[in-house]
Amino acid sequence: MSGLAGTFVPRPDFGSRHQTVIPAPVDAVWAAWQEMEQAGGGWGPVVRALFAVRRQLGRLQSGGSEAPVPEKDLRDSFLLLAEDPPRETVRGIVGQWWTMGAADGRPDVTGPSEFLAFDEPGYAKATFSMRFTAEAATGGTQVVTETRVLCLDEAARRAMGRYWRFIEPFSGLVRRMMLRRLRKRAVA
Repeated sequence: MSGLAGTFVPRPDFGSRHQTVIPAPVDAVWAAWQEMEQAGGGWGPVVRALFAVRRQLGRLQSGGSEAPVPEKDLRDSFLLLAEDPPRETVRGIVGQWWTMGAADGRPDVTGPSEFLAFDEPGYAKATFSMRFTAEAATGGTQVVTETRVLCLDEAARRAMGRYWRFIEPFSGLVRRMMLRRLRKRAVA
């Protein structure tokens, strides 16, 4: 599945995909996702705690010399790149996630055109997408979440590879938890 995400990261160096079928129509699942987005991206308390630990590790790694950074809403770290309601939404971020202090993304990448044009070596671009497809046989909705990462040079690819081996299981856990929360909200 690439859909709209393939426009922004056509050939990822790293990626993951998780899916579920929710016994509710597409419009209801889309509405539940929109509610989750408004409430903080559907991340939930466990994910917010993981991000807080990551930020703290970054501060410790820098010797505590960094000034405390105000806690940023996680959804604000990911730019809305494209949306096709009620079928798909794509968010993106440009960063160096393997560097503990660089998790929030490049502040100069403010929209889809900047995301597409960005090509500075040493960085990676990532998309996070949600796709909602009606299942005619069951009347439910297949929901697929996909993460796609494109590294902009070989050094970034090597660094991201080391980071990905460590973080991918946690990333997968986060996506599965998000899909479970979405299921609960959509069928409630």
